[in-house]
Amino acid sequence: MVASVGLVVGAIIVCAILYYRFGHELRERAKSRAERREQFGDEYDRFKDEHNNPYIPDFLEMHPGRSLAILCVIVLALIIGSGSFVTIPAGHRGVLLTWGKVEDRIFGEGLNFKLPIVQSVELMSVQIQKVESTEAAASHDLQDVTTTVAVNYKLRADAVNRIYQTLQHDYADRVIKPNIEESLKAATAMYSAEELITKREMMKATFGDILDDRLAVFDIEVIAVSLTNFEFSRAFSEAIEAKVTAEQRALEAKNKLEQIRYEAQQQIIQAQAEKNATIARAEGDARKEVIKAEAEAQKIMLEANATARAILVITEQMTPEYAHYLFL
Repeated sequence: MVASVGLVVGAIIVCAILYYRFGHELRERAKSRAERREQFGDEYDRFKDEHNNPYIPDFLEMHPGRSLAILCVIVLALIIGSGSFVTIPAGHRGVLLTWGKVEDRIFGEGLNFKLPIVQSVELMSVQIQKVESTEAAASHDLQDVTTTVAVNYKLRADAVNRIYQTLQHDYADRVIKPNIEESLKAATAMYSAEELITKREMMKATFGDILDDRLAVFDIEVIAVSLTNFEFSRAFSEAIEAKVTAEQRALEAKNKLEQIRYEAQQQIIQAQAEKNATIARAEGDARKEVIKAEAEAQKIMLEANATARAILVITEQMTPEYAHYLFL
C-alpha cells in the first residue's frame, strides 16, 4: 500500500514539474504556429516550419495543462490497475490487510484481486522450515548436558493471518526457539545421563511430543526433530571413558578365560581320545590272541578227531588172525 501511494504521489509531482517547466513554452509555440498558419493559409506546411517541432501535436501545444492532466490520469489508472492484483508464489499464503487491519480472508497460491491502495498483502511461507539450537540442561541425575537439536516445522496454512497478527514474521525468535529451550530442558530432566545415550530415540520422541504440544498453541506444526549432538561435562566424560575402558578390559579377561577353558577342554578331549584309542588297541590285540588260540585249539581238535577216526577204522577192520600176526 505504501508503495502504491508513493507511485501516485510521484506521478503527480512529475506532471506538475513538467507543466511548470514546459507549459509556457508549449503555449508560445502553439501561438506562433497559429499565426504562421493564418499568414500562409493553405500553403502552410508544419513539417517545413523551422520555428516549431512538427512532431508535437497541436493539442499538446495549445493545451499543455489539459494534456499533462490526461497523462497523469492515464499513469494513475495504470498504477491503480497494477495494484489491484497480487501474485502469491508456491509454498506461501497471503495475509490481506485493509489499512493495516488483518482480514479473515487468506490468499492462496496464484493470482488474487485486492483493492488498490486501500489493501495490501503480506506473504507468509507455509513451506517446511528448519531451526537449529544448542541448549544447556540438566539430566535426571543432575549431570550438565549441552544438546544441539534441529527442528523442522511449518505454519498452518489456514492460520497464517492469526500468526501474522500476533507474531508477524518473528515467530522463530519469539516463539519457536524459546519453546525449544523449555521443551529440551523438560525432556532431558526425565532421563539420566547414561539413558540419554542408550535411550536416544525415546528421548527424541519425548522432546518432540513436548515441543509439538507447546507450538500447537501458536498454530505451528512440528514435522520432525533431530538430536544432532550431546556434550557432557568433562568429569562425566572421563567417567564414561573409564567405565568403557574397564568394561573392555573385563571383556578381554573374559575372552581370555574362555580361551583357556576351551584349550583345557580340547586337551581333555584329546586325552580321552588317546585313552579310548589305547583301550581299543589293547582290546584288538587281545582279540587277536583269542582268535589265534581258538584257531590252534581248532587245529588240535581236528587232528585228534582225524586220529580217532583212523583208529576206529583200523579197529573195525582188525580180525583175530591179523591181531595174532601183528603180535608175532
